[in-house]
Amino acid sequence: MSFCSRADLLSGTPAAGTGVRAEAYVFLPVPKRLWRAQEMNPGWASTEELAAIAAARRGGVVTRLYNPPKAQTPHDHAILLHAAPGRTAPGLQPLLDALAHRWKLEPNPAPRLAICTHGTRDRCCAKWGFAAYSAALKLFQAGGSPFEPIESSHLGGDRFAATGIFFPSGSMYAHLDSLDLAALTASEAAGRIEPAHYRGRVFEAPLAQVVRAGLAREGLLNDASAPLRLRRDPPDAPRVTVTAANGRRFEVDLAQVEVSFFASCDKLAEHKPAAGRRTVYAGARVLDAAG
Repeated sequence: MSFCSRADLLSGTPAAGTGVRAEAYVFLPVPKRLWRAQEMNPGWASTEELAAIAAARRGGVVTRLYNPPKAQTPHDHAILLHAAPGRTAPGLQPLLDALAHRWKLEPNPAPRLAICTHGTRDRCCAKWGFAAYSAALKLFQAGGSPFEPIESSHLGGDRFAATGIFFPSGSMYAHLDSLDLAALTASEAAGRIEPAHYRGRVFEAPLAQVVRAGLAREGLLNDASAPLRLRRDPPDAPRVTVTAANGRRFEVDLAQVEVSFFASCDKLAEHKPAAGRRTVYAGARVLDAAG
């Protein structure tokens, strides 16, 4: 049996810039047996709730499901919210209002690692995603990680399984199962990223994700969440000027590469690859500190 995530891992196709962007991520406590291939379904949600979820998505909110721990009672189940610092998604409050009759909102967001284990969508997420979740849970229970893992529905990109997002930074990674999870969680806990298999910070645009990964890979700047200010003039210029939160400035070269990949295990079995162009980091120069 072939797996699209193993094909992607072997291909070395760049992952930076593929973080699924949103102003906020909302995770709803729905048992995994109700997820189906499409997790937003009438098996657990009303027509009004599904409409509110769709409207929230248009307003910049990504809604996903998580499998509530067996030790919890339904009374303990809560909506988990992780939002971009300093920004408010217009679709967020209407969504929370529509779901308030069903669940409470977690009052103080805890450090968390959401891992896709949505096996009814793609078998990679069942095999590699659940393996990564199990390892993360053992690490958390042993006190080796501050990030409580949750089993999440589809996070985006079956071929990247095991896929996970660290909160509060919003760092999204591909192929978690192939990384040293203890070292990765230590880096995230210290406010740094691990450039290998880094997809991007989900609270920022793809270009910023590419730049953040490239600067970290070269050892020039490694920060998981401090703001980056980018200036690219004209919009299709082959370089961008970057100003970090600490005032350091860089001129970053960009390049375009052709990529080919299998978006799912089904596409791999049918040998139907997808193709596209990807902006990648091509080097940087340190400029004088901002005045």
